[in-house]
Amino acid sequence: MEFKYVTLPNLGIIETQLSEEIIKNLWVVIEDAKQNQVNHKKVLAGHISSSLRIDQDSKYLKAFLENVLPQITSKYIEAYKGLPVRHLVSNQHPKIELDLDSLWVNFQNKHEFNPIHSHGGALSFVIWMKIPTSSNEQNNLPISKNSSSKGLASNFSFIYNDILGTIRTFVYQMEKNISGYMVMFPSSLHHQVCPYYESDESRITISGNLALKYLV
Repeated sequence: MEFKYVTLPNLGIIETQLSEEIIKNLWVVIEDAKQNQVNHKKVLAGHISSSLRIDQDSKYLKAFLENVLPQITSKYIEAYKGLPVRHLVSNQHPKIELDLDSLWVNFQNKHEFNPIHSHGGALSFVIWMKIPTSSNEQNNLPISKNSSSKGLASNFSFIYNDILGTIRTFVYQMEKNISGYMVMFPSSLHHQVCPYYESDESRITISGNLALKYLV
């Protein structure tokens, strides 16, 4: 007998490691955000110390906005055959583009967390800038080692339903060497960030949302 395997269509995520030059520039805009202190926390779900808006007009964002972001967005659309927006019909809205709707930096301290949530827009991304802990060490602490939900302490995870309706979790293990790594995903894809322990350093991440812009 011959067998044919059919993988049902689905959306996914895309990852990339940012260059040292891009990372260096992103640290500059983080420092500028700390100076400007434009609060972004009130629109977020996170139980974290601080969330600050990033100035999108900063010259240090130029390479990221004009080179990196268009590239990864284009690769996402190419890989998944379009944008992850159910109501979008290309022949009805032939003139659209993606616009960076919001950009911010989060400062998360020990015991703080981002509960399960989703974002507005079409595509979202996260860049892990500083991870002060090790997932392996965190998940071997007494508070987490004997838990029935193993492997979640300190980590970032996506939560979704498979085709049978079963809730699945896709985990990114937060190790120090993940700094400078970027992940893009559908904005409506639920995700969470679990707390970490026994470190007084802050975890620093940059996030952003891309929204549809309809052209006249």
